[in-house]
Amino acid sequence: MALLRVLGSGKEVGRAAILVEHRGRGLLLDYGVNFNEDDIPIFPEHVRPRDLEGIVLTHSHLDHIGAAPSLFTSITPEIMATPLTLDVSRILLYDMIKLNGPYLPFDEQSVDDMISSGKTLHYGEEVNLGDFTVTLHDSGHIPGSASVLVEVNGRRLLYTSDLNNIETKLVGPARLDGLKADVVVIESTYGASNHPPRLETEKRFIDSVTEVVENGGTVLVPAFSVSRGQEIMCLLAERGIDYPVWVDGMIRQVSELYMLHSQYIRSPGLLSRAVSEFRFIRGWQDRRKAYRKPGVIIASAGMLKGGPSLYYLKKMATNERNGVFMVSYQAPGTTGRQILEEGVFGEERIPVLARVEWFDFSSHIDQNGIVKVLRGINSVEKVVLVHGDPGAQEVLASRIREELGIDVELPANGDSIEF
Repeated sequence: MALLRVLGSGKEVGRAAILVEHRGRGLLLDYGVNFNEDDIPIFPEHVRPRDLEGIVLTHSHLDHIGAAPSLFTSITPEIMATPLTLDVSRILLYDMIKLNGPYLPFDEQSVDDMISSGKTLHYGEEVNLGDFTVTLHDSGHIPGSASVLVEVNGRRLLYTSDLNNIETKLVGPARLDGLKADVVVIESTYGASNHPPRLETEKRFIDSVTEVVENGGTVLVPAFSVSRGQEIMCLLAERGIDYPVWVDGMIRQVSELYMLHSQYIRSPGLLSRAVSEFRFIRGWQDRRKAYRKPGVIIASAGMLKGGPSLYYLKKMATNERNGVFMVSYQAPGTTGRQILEEGVFGEERIPVLARVEWFDFSSHIDQNGIVKVLRGINSVEKVVLVHGDPGAQEVLASRIREELGIDVELPANGDSIEF
């Protein structure tokens, strides 16, 4: 008998951690963190490193990797991921230590130990770990991201992790059609809603940027350093605007790694053109120059919680010619959400007179997409919904049961499922 244990992402978005167990040994799929309102990391339920045959990291977002270094103390479990995921993970984990170090049970040495023990695994490549056979498949979420097919005790479990089934500037859709799995553990972040067509979002974004810069303003685009910043760079490079495009923050480092691992990029030539044509901020002199003339500034952090994007916001927010165009999810309690809901930011409640818009560039699959993906997987007996709010999961579960006739479970953290 094999057992699926949900250590994180049960009836919540993020903090992904799925443990597959057989005969007292485990295979851990992701081990991420969430953050509370005080920006303190919240870890998944504990697992003993000595009980693990290995760890698979599906992609480099902190809600999937942020707790993993805590497992590398005196024992070093084997860890697997695509080479791009390992390289980007080091940068993000170093940054998390810089920002949250006092609240973390690990340091840079733990991160180095983890990455150095990593085994690179490519899509379609099969590896055996004790009783477990593991194969990665392209999940279409961000460059290098993977879904994990696990075979154990004659059963097949597919953990989709974060997933997308549309083509973006950076990556193509997930490639899961035709796979066979008895159990599918699938994300449900947008289980109750659907995204607008991507081409419509792209056109609206480009039209809005053009209007602001042609009227003498500057557009601030707060963006996640991993994937979202590069997606906007590629879009602007493809459509072209006759104004400077500045790029600030960790987006530059991640872009360089993407170019080194260009096999994971759908159109590496487009990203290369953006990297060569756009202006990367190299110091405070560049920063002061960037917001004073019409143009676009793509800067981290994506939710305006800190970093250079917050600096630019303070300089640009009170000029009605400017624009603040958000292209990332804005979590409750963040500066970005405060601006969208109240039109002000900070404890001083500074009014934002600049034009504010939000654009749905999500890299997560929506409800229609989830149903479509499940239709394409063969022999599914059970669907397990994780990485979603309970209300959205209930809506999605009802549709899956009615349209596909498949049993659906919505586990909480700590729950176990036999398969």
